Amino acid sequence: MLRFSMFLFVAMLGASWLPASSSRAEIKTIVGPMPTTGDFDLEKKTRRSLSGVACPVVVDGKHICLVAFDEGAEARTIAINETEYEARKKSIDLGPDDSEMDAEAVAADGAYYYVSGSHADKRDPCKVNEGSHRLVRIAYDPATGLPIRKSDGKLQDVEDGFDITKVLNDNLRGSVGKCLGSEEGGFDIEGMAAYDGRLYFGLRGPTAPDKTAAGGGIAYVFEAGASPSLVTQDNARDPFRIRMAGGRAIRDMASVDGGILLLLGPDDDNRDVGWSIALWKVDEEADREVPVNTIDLGPLDLSGAKRAQCDKEVKPEGMAVLTSHSEGSGEVYRLAIFSDGMCDGGPMVVDAMPTAP
Repeated sequence: MLRFSMFLFVAMLGASWLPASSSRAEIKTIVGPMPTTGDFDLEKKTRRSLSGVACPVVVDGKHICLVAFDEGAEARTIAINETEYEARKKSIDLGPDDSEMDAEAVAADGAYYYVSGSHADKRDPCKVNEGSHRLVRIAYDPATGLPIRKSDGKLQDVEDGFDITKVLNDNLRGSVGKCLGSEEGGFDIEGMAAYDGRLYFGLRGPTAPDKTAAGGGIAYVFEAGASPSLVTQDNARDPFRIRMAGGRAIRDMASVDGGILLLLGPDDDNRDVGWSIALWKVDEEADREVPVNTIDLGPLDLSGAKRAQCDKEVKPEGMAVLTSHSEGSGEVYRLAIFSDGMCDGGPMVVDAMPTAP
């Protein structure tokens, strides 16, 4: 408890500046890991597996969010701001019972939450997990941010019949069902964002080398039309090729004005390459064959966030935008970062910003 209190105290003083990258961007820790009020009413392993979040509504100064876990097939809601974090126990059943959805990504537009399974094979040993091949759409109340339920408590408007492969080009479709890692090139969704009427899906795998930059890598983002016609037979397009440091791929996404924030971390080879945040200014007219540059917002080092009790490891896999404001020539994004491996996600609040030259 003493170690946690000291970490929280230092973070709140704003003393924990993280080193700037070569682009002179920086990320500042504001507070965290935040203590949790309430509980998810989940067993400990699942509590440590929060892997996706989306926060479309603010109620009484708190962001109402849907969070998903890469264990089981249930979601929950939370309420969070810079000073309070409430975990709620009411289950959002993603079913079917006893399935392993491996939910890795959550997004929201003005009417619906979207929860995506990884669509990946199990890692060890490599075998098919059909339960992860799902994309679930859930209607929510825009006044409360909560899923809309019928009088019997069941979800009123939920859709679970989408086939992601219909929006993949031939190369990505061919990677579905392969083992994870660069040797096999297996398919693995980790991030999703709703932006400008479309859904964008970020992959942890497969990746490709960047032939234009020695040691660089390419991560893929593919897209689908959002509600009401989410996936159709004839709207497959080539994916965007996102340029990044070698060994990294997309671990989560969050939409902002003018683009999508990318949480970047190790690809499916699990190399120790660190974490960072970048801004992708989405251009639907861009040449899909040309790698896309992003704006680096700096490295994300949360290695000191692990607490003595309950936490196993720190793997940032969920990112939610709390606020943003202009500062100098750039935008400052206040973000809640959630980690797989930490109880209840162990959210850290950070400011990410480009630094003027």
